Amino acid sequence: MPLGVYQVANLFVKMRQHRAKAKSHHIESSSGDEPQTHPTLQGAVSIGRIPLEQHETFVCRDGVDATKLLRAVRGALLQKAETYGANVLVDEQWTCTICGPRHRSDGSFRVYVHYSASGARSDRRDPGRPISLENARGVPGLMTILNRLD
Repeated sequence: MPLGVYQVANLFVKMRQHRAKAKSHHIESSSGDEPQTHPTLQGAVSIGRIPLEQHETFVCRDGVDATKLLRAVRGALLQKAETYGANVLVDEQWTCTICGPRHRSDGSFRVYVHYSASGARSDRRDPGRPISLENARGVPGLMTILNRLD
């Protein structure tokens, strides 16, 4: 039996509603729309900069402490910058997406962290913390990291 225009339109509406429900269990946070530099490093960095990016996926159980995960990814990015001769990170920007345990029987969370920054040289010390850390949203509970995927 062929579908009429009404049935096809109704099908598209249901698909859109289902997609919205599927994304409702995601928790997203970010540092903001524009890259930012720590105030302590303003005007104290070299002109030459090396653009860097880090994408990491974590599998966590019992909760998600997004601040700890962001610090870990930033630390890895700083280590990468040091291999190029940089000692600070500037123009930082991050996003963190937590996908809840809705479709996982073990109750684990998948956390996707994308961190971008530029490596530079400075006579000042790197602050050692992600920019706009107060924007990080997590899931309450004692986090256990089951896996870290690069």
